[in-house]
Amino acid sequence: MSLLSITRYSTMSLALLLTIPFASADISQARWLKLNQAAVNEHILPGYQTLADKSKHLAADSASLCKAPSQTTLKQTQASFIETLNAWQGIQHVQFGPIELLMRNYTIQFWPDKKNLTSKQLNVILSAQDPAALQPEFFKTASIAVKGLPAIERIIFADNALKQIETTPYRCQFLHAVSEYLVLQTQNTTDEWQTYKQAFSTESSEEGIYETAQEASIDIMKAQVEQLEVIRDLKILRPLGNEGKAKARRLESWRSQNALQNIQMNIQSLHHLYSGINTYNLFQLLKEEGATDLAEGIEQQFITIESALTKLPTPLSQHIKEPAVRQQLLLISQELEQLHTSLDQSMPALGLLLGFNSRDGD
Repeated sequence: MSLLSITRYSTMSLALLLTIPFASADISQARWLKLNQAAVNEHILPGYQTLADKSKHLAADSASLCKAPSQTTLKQTQASFIETLNAWQGIQHVQFGPIELLMRNYTIQFWPDKKNLTSKQLNVILSAQDPAALQPEFFKTASIAVKGLPAIERIIFADNALKQIETTPYRCQFLHAVSEYLVLQTQNTTDEWQTYKQAFSTESSEEGIYETAQEASIDIMKAQVEQLEVIRDLKILRPLGNEGKAKARRLESWRSQNALQNIQMNIQSLHHLYSGINTYNLFQLLKEEGATDLAEGIEQQFITIESALTKLPTPLSQHIKEPAVRQQLLLISQELEQLHTSLDQSMPALGLLLGFNSRDGD
């Protein structure tokens, strides 16, 4: 689809959305329950399990790197990091449940780091070379800026990373310590979801986290909608800057050159949550409620954005200042805004009110 077609599609889909007469939905709690269980069992739990598994591979490869530093072990650790990062991007939108405990979401990835705290605090730790900072107890009180993916990225994707690891073994020891702590966080989150999922397994509960299955669905719907704002505002528009003054270092994961793939993983996962879950999904529910045009319009918007992302050059950090790339990204940001509007305003068709936006005040 051409850029002109994308713009035209945005205008048409918005006009369609604004003219759809939404009736007050009367959806049974049984159907909300079916939607919730499908999302939890086929999307959320597998996503966290993948993240935990990839984190374990990263920790094992970092141990091998420390034991025998070489280009081979470094490349393997970098590859495992990318796999772990991709897994995180695939579940990053789920900002409720066990991931909120002790700010695990920020522990796994402190970003955007507007004051470059990770680099500053990491440099202090690596310079001090305190053996105590290698122990699990250290991470219980350490800053969230130094105990997740960004800290790992800075070590293994630094200039002359291998030489620095060979000359300063402590760098690799701390890398491994952070990797092990990441395993702990991701595995604990996965394990705790085995209990937390019970909140999504009943039609109603007087003592549970949610009073009804419909109320539980709201968190899942918000995860679908709010992540689009994160992608548009933080992952695209903030790095683009104003008046054509793009700043590549504002891109997420620019050191590992994974910024574009991060966005692709985000959209792919949100698309799966919307229409890719086999048992039951939002796409099906909207069609059942008579909003077929809207449901199919949202599906096409996902496809359009995914297609547009494949046309961008990578690594994005090396091309973001190019006028043509800037124009492509601005059009994609418009599509993301329209998709956000479509999903947000589709909620009345289901009788839902999403309420407080967790990003309000950012």
